[in-house]
Amino acid sequence: MFENGRKTIGVILCDVPSHYQEQVCQAISSYALSTDYNIAYFTFFTSYGVETRNGRGETNIIHLAPYEKLDAVLLCHDTITNPGALAKVWEYIDTRCTCPVVTLRHDSGKYPCVLVNQEHLIENLVYHFTDVHHKTRLAFMSGPFDHPDSIARLADYKRGLENRGIPYDEKLVYEGDFWHDRAKDAAEYFTMELEEMPDAVICANDYMATSLMNELIDKGFLIPDDIAISGFDDIWEASVAMPPITTVSVPVEEMTRQALQIIEKLWKGEEVERVNYLDAKVELRNSCGCATFNMQAMLAKRVRQVKDHQKILDLMQTNTYMFVDLSDLDSLDGIEQHVRLLEYSDNHVRNFFICLGEGKGNTYPKYRSASSGFAKKTKAVGAVMNRTPIETEIFETSNLLPAEASEDRPMIYYFFPLHNNQYSYGYFAISYEGVYSINRTFQNWLAILGNALENIRLKQKNQGLLHELSNLYVHDALTGLYNRRGFDNISEEYYAKAKKKGEGFCIIAIDMDNLKIVNDRFGHMNGDLALKTIGAAMEHAADKEDACARVGGDEYNVVGIGYTKEKAENFAREFHRYLEDFNETSELPYIVSASVGYHLMNPGDDTEVEDCVNLADAQLYENKRKKKEEKRDNVIRPENDG
Repeated sequence: MFENGRKTIGVILCDVPSHYQEQVCQAISSYALSTDYNIAYFTFFTSYGVETRNGRGETNIIHLAPYEKLDAVLLCHDTITNPGALAKVWEYIDTRCTCPVVTLRHDSGKYPCVLVNQEHLIENLVYHFTDVHHKTRLAFMSGPFDHPDSIARLADYKRGLENRGIPYDEKLVYEGDFWHDRAKDAAEYFTMELEEMPDAVICANDYMATSLMNELIDKGFLIPDDIAISGFDDIWEASVAMPPITTVSVPVEEMTRQALQIIEKLWKGEEVERVNYLDAKVELRNSCGCATFNMQAMLAKRVRQVKDHQKILDLMQTNTYMFVDLSDLDSLDGIEQHVRLLEYSDNHVRNFFICLGEGKGNTYPKYRSASSGFAKKTKAVGAVMNRTPIETEIFETSNLLPAEASEDRPMIYYFFPLHNNQYSYGYFAISYEGVYSINRTFQNWLAILGNALENIRLKQKNQGLLHELSNLYVHDALTGLYNRRGFDNISEEYYAKAKKKGEGFCIIAIDMDNLKIVNDRFGHMNGDLALKTIGAAMEHAADKEDACARVGGDEYNVVGIGYTKEKAENFAREFHRYLEDFNETSELPYIVSASVGYHLMNPGDDTEVEDCVNLADAQLYENKRKKKEEKRDNVIRPENDG
């Protein structure tokens, strides 16, 4: 993979900017840089619903990973909350992978895994609250009741209560969502709806703990004096909360390093333990009542938090400018300059590729599909190496990157889907300096880019429709020649050009012979064929700069500049020769013929276009009259007459 002679580990996970995933990615990237491996992160964002159109577009990235080509797969199973996507990942791993597969925090029963021993930790928090802080009315804020972590942590909570002789009361258990959204309702429930308010709430993760604490403080309660709080996972927000949250920390770096070392052993053919455990531990802070407050450390974390917050605001503003900038684009030319990833030198971006599928059409995006998977071939329409735009060739999608992206160093890339709802266009690949990973506004950035691709596609489609309508407005639908309106416009244009250049101006008039007889005897389909044959004969005889038009049912005109009498006569000869050749080889029961007349306007003449047309028509009808007198206008072949 990546054509640089190094092994490539594919990592599949969701929601990279989340605290746990960010830690995992930084640990993986750091290890890969020190051990000379490539890393390909295949990642997406949790949608606002599993079965939404946007959700299908996000999870499409799992079909991009070239499972057969990877040297190892590391699956962060518990970060993927979409059951359908997770089932498909396992199907691909089971049927396509011939390489080592390791999972984090999940035992598949088949592949080696690294698990965190979280048993008894909620139980230990119960003991801490009862034994150290003498709390007796302990509530529990769970995640979704059917989530495996919720089930395990609730069981721990019950066991802790039982071992301390405290009766379990299901009214003290509130179902949360492992996120911030239920915090306000939970605060209302614990403080207003229960007959007696709890003196501590043990939360199943830190997101719920920090948001619940903020809601309680907003309602006027003191933490931990009125209500003590604890969380789980030790995310960054827990350590900078006021007061800092007592929680359970997971040894992410050690867990990740052990998983990668298992992969290395499997590469060497060594035996490994299938299930490997690491211990988590309780981190005691102020939210439970422990006096662990360190003002200097707290201030340092607060300063960083303020800087991070300001950076997010700046990125959101940049994304807004990007949205406005992209809304004006009609094509993807120079798109890498409009996505604003090169605008700031301190955003850690090294390389990125906007990879769009190859499909029909001449302009990108050429590929748009609601089906699972990606186009077989891909083009990086925006390609940047070392913060400098480069040109790349079309490449096989299974290679993930164009050949021009190869570097003689460990290559670490994140791959995201580019889509608008369920419609996929391709994917986005990005590489950072060092172990930096995706920022908190990146989901918004990708959505803006996906919407821009759809808007550009619609603009191009509308431009094509407008061009087609414009074409129909001035062209004859049957022959493809100009129609009367088109002829009027272009003849005036040619007339002005001839005057300006001092060149001869010519109108040639043509009228098909006996169209009514062909229609009456052989039907209008044959009449249409004869009319198209006249048009073909005109285009054959005309110069490429001439404009040919069907101005009526069987009436035609040609307009050109730089004409002489010899050139006009030559046109008539070539026109008639074409029809003679057609009739000689045709098996039609009729003969296609036409009469021709022309008028030349020499430089300096004051004749107008309309006068030229009338004079050409006059010569045409004189020639048609002579043909009739000489009986040279027969249309029916002798063998079909009678």
